[in-house]
Amino acid sequence: MLIHLIGGRAPAAKARQGLSVHISFATEIELKSKRNLSSGDMAGINELLGNLPINDINRAIKDMAAQLRREQGLKLADAIIAATAMHLNVPLLTADKGSQRIRKLLEVRIP
Repeated sequence: MLIHLIGGRAPAAKARQGLSVHISFATEIELKSKRNLSSGDMAGINELLGNLPINDINRAIKDMAAQLRREQGLKLADAIIAATAMHLNVPLLTADKGSQRIRKLLEVRIP
């Protein structure tokens, strides 16, 4: 979802409307680990992330992420990101259509 916000896509901006954006450390790692990033790309990512709160993991997020993996079959990064949203009690903004299965657990906004 952050990629869509960076690109200024209207549906992503609408999904985020009225919300402050919080980033999971897992999202930070995913952004910085994309193959073939140029030094300019990295500088842009670092600048963007420098302006957003990045939430590190804690015991509550670990426990929620493990439960989401176990019960919902989420990938590890997706479980951590969803657990972070749950812990912060904020909607999950995602472009991942697979997140539909956790809609009963938290608000999910998909552009």
